[in-house]
Amino acid sequence: MSLAKKLFIYTGGVLLALLIVTFGLLEKKQAVLWQDHLQAQHLAAARFATPEILKHFRGDFTQLSPLQQGDMVRLLGFSHDLIRFSLHSVSGRALFVSALFPGFNNQDLPTDTLFETEGQDLTYRVLSDQQGRRVLDVAVPAFSPAGSRLLSIRFYYSFRTVDQRLAEMHQAFLSIAIGAALVSLLLAAFGARRLTRPIQQLTDGARAITRGELETRIPLSGSGGGADELTVLAGAFNEMAGSLNSSREELTRRNQQLTSANEELHRIYERLTRAERLAAVGQVAAGVSHEIDNPVGIILGYAQLLYEDMVPDDVRREDVQAIINECLRCKRITGGLLGLSRTGARQWEPVDLQELIETTWASLHPQKLFRNIDFKMNLAAEVPNLIGDADRLRQVLVNLLLNAVQALDEQGSIDVELNNVGSGAEIIVDDNGPGISIEQRDTIFDPFFSTKEKGKGTGLGLAICRKLIEEHGGSIEALDSPLGGARIRIYLPCDIEEKSNLQS
Repeated sequence: MSLAKKLFIYTGGVLLALLIVTFGLLEKKQAVLWQDHLQAQHLAAARFATPEILKHFRGDFTQLSPLQQGDMVRLLGFSHDLIRFSLHSVSGRALFVSALFPGFNNQDLPTDTLFETEGQDLTYRVLSDQQGRRVLDVAVPAFSPAGSRLLSIRFYYSFRTVDQRLAEMHQAFLSIAIGAALVSLLLAAFGARRLTRPIQQLTDGARAITRGELETRIPLSGSGGGADELTVLAGAFNEMAGSLNSSREELTRRNQQLTSANEELHRIYERLTRAERLAAVGQVAAGVSHEIDNPVGIILGYAQLLYEDMVPDDVRREDVQAIINECLRCKRITGGLLGLSRTGARQWEPVDLQELIETTWASLHPQKLFRNIDFKMNLAAEVPNLIGDADRLRQVLVNLLLNAVQALDEQGSIDVELNNVGSGAEIIVDDNGPGISIEQRDTIFDPFFSTKEKGKGTGLGLAICRKLIEEHGGSIEALDSPLGGARIRIYLPCDIEEKSNLQS
Protein backbone atom coordinates (compact mmCIF):
# COMPACT_ATOMS: atom_id res chain seq x y z
CA MET A 1 0.00 0.00 0.00
CA SER A 2 1.36 3.40 -0.97
CA LEU A 3 2.01 6.19 1.50
CA ALA A 4 -0.79 8.28 -0.02
CA LYS A 5 -3.33 5.49 0.60
CA LYS A 6 -2.11 4.96 4.15
CA LEU A 7 -2.25 8.67 4.89
CA PHE A 8 -5.72 8.89 3.34
CA ILE A 9 -6.99 5.92 5.38
CA TYR A 10 -5.49 7.17 8.65
CA THR A 11 -6.58 10.79 8.17
CA GLY A 12 -10.00 9.83 6.83
CA GLY A 13 -10.51 7.37 9.68
CA VAL A 14 -9.62 9.96 12.31
CA LEU A 15 -11.88 12.57 10.70
CA LEU A 16 -14.78 10.11 10.43
CA ALA A 17 -14.35 9.06 14.07
CA LEU A 18 -14.30 12.69 15.18
CA LEU A 19 -17.37 13.45 13.09
CA ILE A 20 -19.27 10.44 14.46
CA VAL A 21 -18.42 11.31 18.05
CA THR A 22 -19.11 15.01 17.56
CA PHE A 23 -22.44 14.56 15.78
CA GLY A 24 -23.43 11.82 18.24
CA LEU A 25 -22.84 14.12 21.20
CA LEU A 26 -24.57 17.00 19.44
CA GLU A 27 -27.57 14.85 18.59
CA LYS A 28 -27.78 13.51 22.12
CA LYS A 29 -27.55 16.97 23.64
CA GLN A 30 -30.08 18.36 21.18
CA ALA A 31 -32.45 15.48 21.95
CA VAL A 32 -32.23 16.25 25.66
CA LEU A 33 -32.86 19.92 24.96
CA TRP A 34 -35.89 19.18 22.78
CA GLN A 35 -37.29 16.74 25.30
CA ASP A 36 -36.84 19.19 28.16
CA HIS A 37 -38.35 21.97 26.08
CA LEU A 38 -41.47 20.01 25.09
CA GLN A 39 -41.77 18.55 28.54
CA ALA A 40 -41.71 22.05 29.99
CA GLN A 41 -44.41 23.06 27.48
CA HIS A 42 -46.57 20.11 28.57
CA LEU A 43 -46.14 20.97 32.24
CA ALA A 44 -47.05 24.60 31.55
CA ALA A 45 -50.09 23.46 29.57
CA ALA A 46 -51.16 21.23 32.47
CA ARG A 47 -50.96 24.14 34.90
CA PHE A 48 -52.90 26.34 32.51
CA ALA A 49 -55.59 23.72 31.79
CA THR A 50 -56.26 22.76 35.44
CA PRO A 51 -58.36 25.80 36.50
CA GLU A 52 -60.22 25.76 33.18
CA ILE A 53 -61.15 22.13 33.67
CA LEU A 54 -62.37 22.79 37.23
CA LYS A 55 -64.61 25.62 35.95
CA HIS A 56 -66.40 23.19 33.65
CA PHE A 57 -67.14 20.62 36.36
CA ARG A 58 -67.93 22.88 39.36
CA GLY A 59 -68.12 19.89 41.68
CA ASP A 60 -70.23 17.77 39.34
CA PHE A 61 -68.09 14.94 37.97
CA THR A 62 -70.70 13.25 35.85
CA GLN A 63 -69.96 12.49 32.28
CA LEU A 64 -69.92 15.46 29.95
CA SER A 65 -72.38 15.84 27.17
CA PRO A 66 -71.12 15.70 23.60
CA LEU A 67 -71.37 19.48 23.40
CA GLN A 68 -69.39 19.87 26.60
CA GLN A 69 -66.83 17.36 25.38
CA GLY A 70 -66.43 19.35 22.15
CA ASP A 71 -65.91 22.51 24.17
CA MET A 72 -63.35 20.66 26.30
CA VAL A 73 -61.49 19.43 23.22
CA ARG A 74 -61.39 22.91 21.76
CA LEU A 75 -60.21 24.28 25.11
CA LEU A 76 -57.39 21.80 25.52
CA GLY A 77 -56.68 21.32 21.79
CA PHE A 78 -53.79 23.80 21.82
CA SER A 79 -51.71 20.89 23.17
CA HIS A 80 -51.51 18.41 20.28
CA ASP A 81 -49.83 15.79 22.44
CA LEU A 82 -52.60 15.51 25.10
CA ILE A 83 -53.97 11.97 25.06
CA ARG A 84 -56.47 12.10 27.89
CA PHE A 85 -57.08 13.69 31.29
CA SER A 86 -58.81 12.46 34.38
CA LEU A 87 -59.86 13.75 37.82
CA HIS A 88 -59.01 11.85 41.01
CA SER A 89 -60.01 12.27 44.60
CA VAL A 90 -57.53 12.65 47.39
CA SER A 91 -57.73 8.93 48.01
CA GLY A 92 -56.95 8.23 44.34
CA ARG A 93 -60.40 7.25 43.19
CA ALA A 94 -61.12 8.23 39.61
CA LEU A 95 -63.88 10.87 39.57
CA PHE A 96 -63.85 11.52 35.83
CA VAL A 97 -61.96 10.04 32.86
CA SER A 98 -62.16 11.84 29.52
CA ALA A 99 -62.27 10.14 26.18
CA LEU A 100 -59.14 9.85 24.07
CA PHE A 101 -58.38 13.04 22.22
CA PRO A 102 -58.35 13.04 18.40
CA GLY A 103 -55.34 11.32 16.90
CA PHE A 104 -54.88 8.91 19.77
CA ASN A 105 -57.68 6.43 19.20
CA ASN A 106 -55.22 3.52 19.16
CA GLN A 107 -53.14 4.77 22.03
CA ASP A 108 -52.78 2.30 24.92
CA LEU A 109 -52.10 4.03 28.24
CA PRO A 110 -50.11 2.48 31.08
CA THR A 111 -52.09 0.23 33.40
CA ASP A 112 -50.58 1.80 36.50
CA THR A 113 -53.19 4.16 37.85
CA LEU A 114 -51.69 4.86 41.26
CA PHE A 115 -50.16 8.23 41.38
CA GLU A 116 -49.45 10.18 44.52
CA THR A 117 -48.79 13.90 44.54
CA GLU A 118 -46.73 15.48 47.21
CA GLY A 119 -46.30 19.05 48.17
CA GLN A 120 -47.97 22.05 46.61
CA ASP A 121 -46.71 21.59 43.07
CA LEU A 122 -47.39 19.21 40.26
CA THR A 123 -45.50 15.98 39.83
CA TYR A 124 -44.78 14.01 36.67
CA ARG A 125 -43.21 10.80 35.54
CA VAL A 126 -42.45 9.06 32.24
CA LEU A 127 -44.19 5.75 31.61
CA SER A 128 -44.37 3.31 28.68
CA ASP A 129 -47.50 1.83 27.20
CA GLN A 130 -47.91 -1.73 26.03
CA GLN A 131 -46.26 -0.92 22.66
CA GLY A 132 -43.27 0.65 24.41
CA ARG A 133 -44.21 4.20 23.49
CA ARG A 134 -43.34 6.82 26.08
CA VAL A 135 -46.08 8.76 27.87
CA LEU A 136 -45.67 11.77 30.16
CA ASP A 137 -47.95 11.34 33.24
CA VAL A 138 -48.55 14.72 34.94
CA ALA A 139 -50.56 15.18 38.19
CA VAL A 140 -51.65 18.69 39.13
CA PRO A 141 -53.23 19.13 42.62
CA ALA A 142 -56.32 21.35 43.06
CA PHE A 143 -56.75 23.22 46.37
CA SER A 144 -59.68 24.79 48.17
CA PRO A 145 -59.66 28.46 49.21
CA ALA A 146 -58.62 27.26 52.65
CA GLY A 147 -55.60 25.61 51.15
CA SER A 148 -56.58 21.96 51.46
CA ARG A 149 -56.18 19.66 48.49
CA LEU A 150 -59.48 18.74 46.95
CA LEU A 151 -58.51 16.55 44.07
CA SER A 152 -55.86 15.95 41.44
CA ILE A 153 -56.09 16.29 37.69
CA ARG A 154 -54.08 13.75 35.78
CA PHE A 155 -52.84 14.51 32.23
CA TYR A 156 -51.36 12.00 29.80
CA TYR A 157 -49.11 13.56 27.15
CA SER A 158 -47.63 11.67 24.26
CA PHE A 159 -43.96 11.92 23.27
CA ARG A 160 -45.05 11.81 19.64
CA THR A 161 -43.93 15.37 18.89
CA VAL A 162 -40.67 14.79 20.72
CA ASP A 163 -40.04 11.59 18.78
CA GLN A 164 -40.92 13.29 15.47
CA ARG A 165 -38.59 16.16 16.25
CA LEU A 166 -35.89 13.74 17.29
CA ALA A 167 -36.35 11.72 14.07
CA GLU A 168 -36.21 14.89 11.99
CA MET A 169 -33.20 16.06 13.92
CA HIS A 170 -31.55 12.62 13.51
CA GLN A 171 -32.20 12.72 9.75
CA ALA A 172 -30.85 16.25 9.53
CA PHE A 173 -27.78 15.36 11.58
CA LEU A 174 -27.28 12.21 9.47
CA SER A 175 -27.42 14.22 6.23
CA ILE A 176 -25.06 16.81 7.64
CA ALA A 177 -22.75 14.05 8.92
CA ILE A 178 -22.69 12.30 5.52
CA GLY A 179 -21.96 15.58 3.75
CA ALA A 180 -19.30 16.49 6.28
CA ALA A 181 -17.80 12.98 5.95
CA LEU A 182 -17.63 13.28 2.17
CA VAL A 183 -16.07 16.71 2.41
CA SER A 184 -13.64 15.43 5.03
CA LEU A 185 -12.68 12.46 2.88
CA LEU A 186 -12.14 14.73 -0.11
CA LEU A 187 -10.02 17.03 2.00
CA ALA A 188 -8.11 14.03 3.38
CA ALA A 189 -7.52 12.72 -0.16
CA PHE A 190 -6.42 16.17 -1.34
CA GLY A 191 -4.16 16.62 1.66
CA ALA A 192 -2.67 13.13 1.29
CA ARG A 193 -2.04 13.70 -2.41
CA ARG A 194 -0.55 17.13 -1.80
CA LEU A 195 1.72 15.84 0.96
CA THR A 196 2.80 12.64 -0.79
CA ARG A 197 3.31 14.10 -4.28
CA PRO A 198 6.70 15.68 -3.34
CA ILE A 199 7.67 12.41 -1.66
CA GLN A 200 6.69 10.46 -4.79
CA GLN A 201 8.67 12.91 -6.89
CA LEU A 202 11.66 12.39 -4.60
CA THR A 203 11.23 8.61 -4.91
CA ASP A 204 10.99 8.77 -8.70
CA GLY A 205 13.99 11.08 -8.79
CA ALA A 206 16.05 8.72 -6.63
CA ARG A 207 15.14 5.78 -8.90
CA ALA A 208 16.10 7.85 -11.95
CA ILE A 209 19.45 8.62 -10.30
CA THR A 210 20.05 4.90 -9.71
CA ARG A 211 19.37 4.31 -13.44
CA GLY A 212 22.05 6.87 -14.27
CA GLU A 213 19.69 9.69 -15.32
CA LEU A 214 21.63 12.39 -13.49
CA GLU A 215 19.87 15.18 -15.43
CA THR A 216 16.72 14.49 -13.40
CA ARG A 217 15.43 17.50 -11.44
CA ILE A 218 12.45 17.85 -9.08
CA PRO A 219 10.22 20.93 -9.53
CA LEU A 220 10.13 23.18 -6.48
CA SER A 221 6.67 24.15 -5.22
CA GLY A 222 7.80 27.07 -3.06
CA SER A 223 10.75 29.34 -2.51
CA GLY A 224 12.09 31.76 0.00
CA GLY A 225 10.37 31.99 3.36
CA GLY A 226 7.34 30.02 2.10
CA ALA A 227 9.34 26.88 1.34
CA ASP A 228 8.49 23.89 3.52
CA GLU A 229 10.73 20.98 4.52
CA LEU A 230 9.83 18.92 1.44
CA THR A 231 10.67 21.82 -0.86
CA VAL A 232 14.00 22.27 0.92
CA LEU A 233 14.62 18.53 0.56
CA ALA A 234 13.77 18.72 -3.17
CA GLY A 235 16.22 21.58 -3.56
CA ALA A 236 18.92 19.56 -1.79
CA PHE A 237 18.12 16.62 -4.06
CA ASN A 238 18.52 18.81 -7.15
CA GLU A 239 21.84 20.09 -5.84
CA MET A 240 22.97 16.51 -5.22
CA ALA A 241 21.89 15.43 -8.72
CA GLY A 242 23.70 18.40 -10.25
CA SER A 243 26.84 17.59 -8.27
CA LEU A 244 26.67 13.93 -9.31
CA ASN A 245 26.11 14.93 -12.93
CA SER A 246 29.12 17.25 -12.84
CA SER A 247 31.20 14.53 -11.20
CA ARG A 248 30.10 11.99 -13.81
CA GLU A 249 30.93 14.38 -16.64
CA GLU A 250 34.34 15.00 -15.10
CA LEU A 251 34.91 11.28 -14.63
CA THR A 252 33.78 10.63 -18.21
CA ARG A 253 36.16 13.28 -19.49
CA ARG A 254 39.00 11.86 -17.40
CA ASN A 255 38.15 8.35 -18.52
CA GLN A 256 38.19 9.44 -22.17
CA GLN A 257 41.54 11.07 -21.62
CA LEU A 258 42.88 7.94 -19.94
CA THR A 259 41.43 5.78 -22.72
CA SER A 260 43.05 7.96 -25.36
CA ALA A 261 46.33 7.94 -23.45
CA ASN A 262 46.12 4.17 -23.06
CA GLU A 263 45.42 3.71 -26.77
CA GLU A 264 48.32 5.98 -27.62
CA LEU A 265 50.59 4.06 -25.24
CA HIS A 266 49.40 0.82 -26.81
CA ARG A 267 50.21 2.14 -30.27
CA ILE A 268 53.61 3.34 -29.10
CA TYR A 269 54.24 -0.03 -27.47
CA GLU A 270 53.32 -1.82 -30.69
CA ARG A 271 55.62 0.45 -32.63
CA LEU A 272 58.45 -0.12 -30.19
CA THR A 273 57.81 -3.85 -30.32
CA ARG A 274 57.88 -3.81 -34.10
CA ALA A 275 60.94 -1.59 -34.07
CA GLU A 276 62.74 -4.02 -31.75
CA ARG A 277 61.67 -6.93 -33.92
CA LEU A 278 62.75 -5.16 -37.07
CA ALA A 279 66.02 -4.14 -35.45
CA ALA A 280 66.72 -7.74 -34.56
CA VAL A 281 65.75 -8.85 -38.05
CA GLY A 282 67.89 -6.07 -39.47
CA GLN A 283 70.95 -7.12 -37.48
CA VAL A 284 70.53 -10.70 -38.61
CA ALA A 285 69.71 -9.59 -42.16
CA ALA A 286 72.79 -7.41 -42.42
CA GLY A 287 75.10 -10.27 -41.44
CA VAL A 288 73.28 -12.94 -43.43
CA SER A 289 73.01 -10.78 -46.52
CA HIS A 290 76.73 -9.91 -46.38
CA GLU A 291 77.69 -13.55 -45.99
CA ILE A 292 75.27 -14.89 -48.62
CA ASP A 293 75.58 -12.19 -51.29
CA ASN A 294 79.18 -13.01 -52.25
CA PRO A 295 78.87 -16.81 -52.71
CA VAL A 296 75.45 -16.42 -54.34
CA GLY A 297 76.94 -13.82 -56.70
CA ILE A 298 79.80 -16.16 -57.62
CA ILE A 299 77.41 -19.06 -58.21
CA LEU A 300 75.17 -16.80 -60.30
CA GLY A 301 78.13 -15.63 -62.41
CA TYR A 302 79.43 -19.12 -63.13
CA ALA A 303 75.93 -20.39 -63.85
CA GLN A 304 75.36 -17.60 -66.36
CA LEU A 305 78.72 -18.32 -68.06
CA LEU A 306 77.91 -22.01 -68.15
CA TYR A 307 74.45 -21.26 -69.60
CA GLU A 308 75.94 -19.12 -72.35
CA ASP A 309 78.46 -21.84 -73.33
CA MET A 310 75.78 -24.51 -73.69
CA VAL A 311 74.25 -25.26 -77.04
CA PRO A 312 70.50 -24.64 -77.31
CA ASP A 313 69.61 -28.34 -77.41
CA ASP A 314 71.66 -29.24 -74.33
CA VAL A 315 69.43 -31.03 -71.84
CA ARG A 316 71.30 -29.42 -68.94
CA ARG A 317 70.23 -25.88 -69.88
CA GLU A 318 66.98 -26.16 -67.83
CA ASP A 319 68.92 -27.19 -64.71
CA VAL A 320 71.35 -24.31 -65.13
CA GLN A 321 68.43 -21.91 -65.70
CA ALA A 322 66.86 -23.13 -62.46
CA ILE A 323 70.15 -22.40 -60.66
CA ILE A 324 70.19 -18.89 -62.13
CA ASN A 325 66.54 -18.25 -61.10
CA GLU A 326 67.09 -19.39 -57.52
CA CYS A 327 70.23 -17.27 -57.26
CA LEU A 328 68.28 -14.24 -58.46
CA ARG A 329 65.59 -15.04 -55.88
CA CYS A 330 68.25 -15.16 -53.14
CA LYS A 331 69.51 -11.77 -54.34
CA ARG A 332 65.99 -10.33 -54.08
CA ILE A 333 65.57 -11.69 -50.54
CA THR A 334 68.92 -10.32 -49.37
CA GLY A 335 68.13 -7.02 -51.06
CA GLY A 336 64.81 -6.83 -49.23
CA LEU A 337 66.47 -7.63 -45.92
CA LEU A 338 69.00 -4.90 -46.47
CA GLY A 339 66.21 -2.48 -47.36
CA LEU A 340 64.35 -3.46 -44.15
CA SER A 341 67.41 -2.93 -41.96
CA ARG A 342 68.83 0.11 -43.74
CA THR A 343 68.58 3.34 -41.71
CA GLY A 344 70.49 5.71 -43.92
CA ALA A 345 70.06 9.44 -44.30
CA ARG A 346 66.64 10.75 -45.30
CA GLN A 347 66.10 13.69 -47.57
CA TRP A 348 63.22 15.71 -45.98
CA GLU A 349 61.58 18.17 -48.31
CA PRO A 350 58.08 19.34 -49.31
CA VAL A 351 56.28 16.57 -51.18
CA ASP A 352 53.31 17.12 -53.46
CA LEU A 353 51.38 13.89 -52.89
CA GLN A 354 49.15 14.39 -55.92
CA GLU A 355 52.17 14.74 -58.21
CA LEU A 356 53.91 11.82 -56.47
CA ILE A 357 50.98 9.46 -57.18
CA GLU A 358 50.65 10.61 -60.79
CA THR A 359 54.38 10.24 -61.57
CA THR A 360 54.52 6.83 -59.86
CA TRP A 361 51.68 5.51 -61.99
CA ALA A 362 53.20 7.08 -65.09
CA SER A 363 56.36 5.07 -64.51
CA LEU A 364 54.50 1.80 -63.89
CA HIS A 365 51.65 1.59 -66.37
CA PRO A 366 53.86 0.98 -69.46
CA GLN A 367 55.02 -2.29 -67.91
CA LYS A 368 53.44 -5.51 -69.07
CA LEU A 369 52.00 -6.24 -65.59
CA PHE A 370 49.71 -3.18 -65.73
CA ARG A 371 48.53 -3.33 -69.36
CA ASN A 372 45.21 -5.05 -68.51
CA ILE A 373 44.54 -3.06 -65.33
CA ASP A 374 41.61 -0.60 -65.16
CA PHE A 375 43.30 2.14 -63.13
CA LYS A 376 41.43 5.16 -61.68
CA MET A 377 42.67 8.08 -59.61
CA ASN A 378 40.58 10.39 -57.42
CA LEU A 379 43.03 12.96 -56.06
CA ALA A 380 41.85 15.88 -53.91
CA ALA A 381 43.52 19.10 -54.97
CA GLU A 382 43.30 20.79 -51.55
CA VAL A 383 45.66 18.37 -49.79
CA PRO A 384 48.59 20.37 -48.35
CA ASN A 385 52.17 19.47 -49.11
CA LEU A 386 53.89 16.96 -46.86
CA ILE A 387 57.37 17.32 -45.39
CA GLY A 388 58.96 13.94 -46.08
CA ASP A 389 61.19 11.75 -48.23
CA ALA A 390 59.68 11.51 -51.72
CA ASP A 391 61.79 8.50 -52.76
CA ARG A 392 60.71 6.40 -49.79
CA LEU A 393 57.06 7.35 -50.24
CA ARG A 394 57.35 6.42 -53.93
CA GLN A 395 58.80 3.06 -52.87
CA VAL A 396 55.71 2.50 -50.70
CA LEU A 397 53.35 3.27 -53.58
CA VAL A 398 55.25 1.00 -55.93
CA ASN A 399 55.10 -1.90 -53.45
CA LEU A 400 51.36 -1.42 -52.90
CA LEU A 401 50.57 -1.25 -56.61
CA LEU A 402 52.73 -4.30 -57.35
CA ASN A 403 51.00 -6.25 -54.56
CA ALA A 404 47.59 -5.24 -55.95
CA VAL A 405 48.36 -6.22 -59.54
CA GLN A 406 49.85 -9.56 -58.41
CA ALA A 407 46.70 -10.25 -56.34
CA LEU A 408 44.60 -9.49 -59.46
CA ASP A 409 46.76 -11.85 -61.55
CA GLU A 410 47.49 -8.90 -63.87
CA GLN A 411 43.81 -8.27 -64.73
CA GLY A 412 41.23 -6.22 -62.77
CA SER A 413 40.57 -2.79 -61.28
CA ILE A 414 42.74 -0.61 -59.05
CA ASP A 415 41.54 2.73 -57.58
CA VAL A 416 43.77 5.24 -55.80
CA GLU A 417 42.31 8.06 -53.69
CA LEU A 418 43.94 11.06 -52.05
CA ASN A 419 41.88 12.86 -49.42
CA ASN A 420 42.39 15.68 -46.93
CA VAL A 421 41.69 14.31 -43.42
CA GLY A 422 41.96 16.83 -40.62
CA SER A 423 45.60 17.87 -40.32
CA GLY A 424 46.82 15.07 -42.55
CA ALA A 425 46.43 13.28 -45.84
CA GLU A 426 44.88 9.92 -46.61
CA ILE A 427 46.00 7.62 -49.45
CA ILE A 428 43.73 4.66 -50.26
CA VAL A 429 44.56 1.83 -52.66
CA ASP A 430 41.58 -0.41 -53.59
CA ASP A 431 41.40 -3.49 -55.79
CA ASN A 432 38.75 -6.04 -56.71
CA GLY A 433 40.93 -9.08 -55.99
CA PRO A 434 40.41 -11.85 -53.43
CA GLY A 435 40.95 -9.47 -50.52
CA ILE A 436 42.54 -10.04 -47.10
CA SER A 437 40.81 -12.04 -44.36
CA ILE A 438 40.19 -10.46 -40.96
CA GLU A 439 42.56 -12.96 -39.31
CA GLN A 440 45.45 -11.91 -41.58
CA ARG A 441 45.05 -8.12 -41.39
CA ASP A 442 47.27 -7.78 -38.31
CA THR A 443 49.99 -10.13 -39.57
CA ILE A 444 50.42 -9.18 -43.23
CA PHE A 445 52.75 -6.34 -42.15
CA ASP A 446 55.08 -8.75 -40.29
CA PRO A 447 58.35 -9.67 -41.98
CA PHE A 448 58.31 -12.87 -44.09
CA PHE A 449 54.53 -13.18 -43.95
CA SER A 450 53.02 -13.50 -47.42
CA THR A 451 49.71 -14.59 -48.90
CA LYS A 452 51.25 -15.16 -52.35
CA GLU A 453 52.13 -18.51 -53.82
CA LYS A 454 55.51 -19.96 -53.01
CA GLY A 455 58.25 -18.38 -55.08
CA LYS A 456 56.22 -15.20 -55.92
CA GLY A 457 57.01 -13.13 -52.85
CA THR A 458 59.45 -12.68 -50.00
CA GLY A 459 57.01 -11.38 -47.36
CA LEU A 460 59.06 -8.19 -46.87
CA GLY A 461 57.22 -5.66 -49.07
CA LEU A 462 54.45 -4.64 -46.65
CA ALA A 463 56.83 -4.77 -43.68
CA ILE A 464 59.08 -2.27 -45.49
CA CYS A 465 56.01 -0.13 -46.33
CA ARG A 466 54.96 0.09 -42.70
CA LYS A 467 58.51 0.93 -41.62
CA LEU A 468 58.73 3.77 -44.12
CA ILE A 469 55.25 5.14 -43.28
CA GLU A 470 55.95 5.09 -39.53
CA GLU A 471 59.19 6.98 -40.19
CA HIS A 472 56.92 9.77 -41.50
CA GLY A 473 54.74 9.63 -38.36
CA GLY A 474 51.85 7.96 -40.16
CA SER A 475 49.99 4.65 -40.06
CA ILE A 476 48.97 1.92 -42.50
CA GLU A 477 46.15 -0.61 -42.19
CA ALA A 478 44.31 -3.22 -44.25
CA LEU A 479 40.50 -3.07 -44.70
CA ASP A 480 37.70 -4.35 -46.92
CA SER A 481 37.37 -2.54 -50.24
CA PRO A 482 34.07 -1.38 -51.75
CA LEU A 483 35.34 -2.99 -54.98
CA GLY A 484 35.21 -6.39 -53.27
CA GLY A 485 38.92 -6.91 -52.70
CA ALA A 486 41.50 -5.38 -50.37
CA ARG A 487 41.91 -1.79 -49.28
CA ILE A 488 45.18 -0.39 -47.95
CA ARG A 489 44.74 2.89 -46.12
CA ILE A 490 47.72 5.16 -45.39
CA TYR A 491 47.51 8.19 -43.10
CA LEU A 492 50.30 10.79 -43.22
CA PRO A 493 50.31 13.86 -40.95
CA CYS A 494 51.04 17.04 -42.87
CA ASP A 495 52.30 19.08 -39.92
CA ILE A 496 55.79 17.54 -39.79
CA GLU A 497 58.32 20.36 -39.93
CA GLU A 498 61.87 19.11 -40.00
CA LYS A 499 64.92 20.53 -41.57
CA SER A 500 65.97 19.06 -44.81
CA ASN A 501 69.30 17.95 -43.37
CA LEU A 502 67.70 15.98 -40.48
CA GLN A 503 69.20 12.51 -40.18
CA SER A 504 67.15 9.66 -38.74
